[in-house]
Amino acid sequence: MLKKRIQLALSRQGSFSFHDNEVSAESILNSIASLHSTKQNGATIFHNEDVPNIANTRIKVYKTGHMAFYNDEGRRFLGTDPGGHPLHEAKWSKDPETDKTYLELARMQLDSLQWVGIKPQARTFESQIDIKGQPGWEDMTLDFLREKAAEVWRVPVSEVNYFYKEDSLVPLGDGKYKVKLTKDTLYALPDGTFDGRKIFSSYLSKVNWERLDIIPVVELFQSTIPGSGGAVFEFIWGIYEDQSREIPLDALRYRGLPTYPSKGAFNIFASFFIPKAPGQEKDILRIFMDTKRSHEVTWSSQPNPPWRYFSHEPKLCLTIQDGHLYKVTRHDETNPIPYINRSLGGKPSCQREVQVGVNFFTLIDDQERKEFPFHPDWNILPQTDSPVKIPEYAFNWKWFFNGFPPKTDGIKSIYTVPLYPEGNTEIDEPALQPLALDQIIYYMEMSPGMSAKLEKVERVLVHTFDMSIAGCVDSTHEREYTILFSDPELAQKNAYQLWDYAAKRKELDNLKKVSFLPEKEHLEEVYNDKYGMIFKWIPMFYFQDRGVCQQILASSVRALLPDGILFLVGPRAIKGMFDHYGLDCLYSDLMMNMPFYRQHLKLCPENLINQDITVFLTEKRGSEETKKELEAEVSTPSSNSETESQVNSVSEPIIPLRNFDRED
Repeated sequence: MLKKRIQLALSRQGSFSFHDNEVSAESILNSIASLHSTKQNGATIFHNEDVPNIANTRIKVYKTGHMAFYNDEGRRFLGTDPGGHPLHEAKWSKDPETDKTYLELARMQLDSLQWVGIKPQARTFESQIDIKGQPGWEDMTLDFLREKAAEVWRVPVSEVNYFYKEDSLVPLGDGKYKVKLTKDTLYALPDGTFDGRKIFSSYLSKVNWERLDIIPVVELFQSTIPGSGGAVFEFIWGIYEDQSREIPLDALRYRGLPTYPSKGAFNIFASFFIPKAPGQEKDILRIFMDTKRSHEVTWSSQPNPPWRYFSHEPKLCLTIQDGHLYKVTRHDETNPIPYINRSLGGKPSCQREVQVGVNFFTLIDDQERKEFPFHPDWNILPQTDSPVKIPEYAFNWKWFFNGFPPKTDGIKSIYTVPLYPEGNTEIDEPALQPLALDQIIYYMEMSPGMSAKLEKVERVLVHTFDMSIAGCVDSTHEREYTILFSDPELAQKNAYQLWDYAAKRKELDNLKKVSFLPEKEHLEEVYNDKYGMIFKWIPMFYFQDRGVCQQILASSVRALLPDGILFLVGPRAIKGMFDHYGLDCLYSDLMMNMPFYRQHLKLCPENLINQDITVFLTEKRGSEETKKELEAEVSTPSSNSETESQVNSVSEPIIPLRNFDRED
């Protein structure tokens, strides 16, 4: 029975994308009858010769039934669940100059059946510094340079020393140095392999994959598709365990320049690795959350990490640890949110949770329930206690769509994250919106008297901010929000986020008047109404068309009440029209000069931006004279004989997500 499972895993279509691994799999299949088997710590090892070691081990079957397969050097090239469904695949290669083995590529399958991949040492960034002219520059050592860099970057000098070794600071003479920093890269793989589409997700701290040394920082963690973290850590845990078979590896440390600690990161780390505080200190989380001390926490391997199980009938992916069912993801739903077990301390999102019974579990989505029987492979412990009480809410997330959310594509829903280019390419609009929203919130906080002004706002319009809708809604006050959307997947994701945020803070009652409306059907009627505050993004497609930009501005101002607030993102030159339309500009910044964008450039230094795009905070004048002038202006037909409302009702395009045609 076990050998049949092994044969199934090694012959399953889609398990291999690298030729060398197919050769290794074929070799194991041809020799499986002659392999010896040995029990070790509950696992079954299949190996050549009499005693297993790193070089002769070919298969490890864990006590959970999960399997790892090894090439002739003892390197893991495939990991599967008990049914042979692939969890990860690794391509190991030889350096022709040093003859050393290195990890060339690795890919991991997510709960959603999507794939992500890691390319080690994918990019090396080079720059040049000149310290000539600094006092005592002739005698400055590399250690002194590292100390100064640590001061500027506000990171521990130990971390600068770790990432900037001798070969990273190359003296060029006369006070000049070449500075090099190499990073790994995480990609989303919509086609499942590196031969298909590759969507850049994030850079990672460089890892020594041949002998693991760190837990890497995922620099653009908000750009990773759901489930990436767990799948990558599953791979890291497996590699760490493999490399500790004969001589245990040192404990890992979380390292980066800088680190980005969070409770979420701590929890996922702790699922696979055991944290230990330095010295006699007890509060591990406090140390970890301090960016200057995150690296002081050491992490050693968990003996029983979370294990994933795929089931194609029913279409599920389960995450189980020590017999406890923590999470379930369904593949046949367009909603990508997993079902979480509240009784184990999980925090379900949007009322989607799993409850475990004696021989079945129940998936709950608000009022909908569906039972699934246990499978023997899963080894789920029966739960005889009464289930934890589910909180009651006045309404669910569908309320924002009047009970009828838009139809969405399940795959596109997974990719509703801000995606940035890998190199010197201009950032697309959706990925710029979170940066613009950060600046808008900054304006709110720094503007004198803004709190008093916001108290008076009763109605708000949000339009063409599809990536960042939820961030435009304040759940601490009851207001009427009208949200026009063009992208159903982004709208639905923002509805989830908004509902979750308010529900956790017991502020849902303040969101009873939030309405998400499709732009194509409601644009004209919405702009015929009046609002105390408007969030408006002018698509970059129109930046060179002064007439259309003017019409969009006029439409927004007409919908704005006197003394109303307009947060506008558009071309820099549109500021020259503000006085004509009765707007006072309180703040404005080119996005390329904003601190939030400058921070992004530290992570992706080659990224480009439209140098014209500007964030404005404006206020509409309240005088009767201004109102009369505006009414006369917006009622006058434009030179192309189309009224402004006619242009607006058809002209604003769907802002596409990179690599996807959103209209399909």
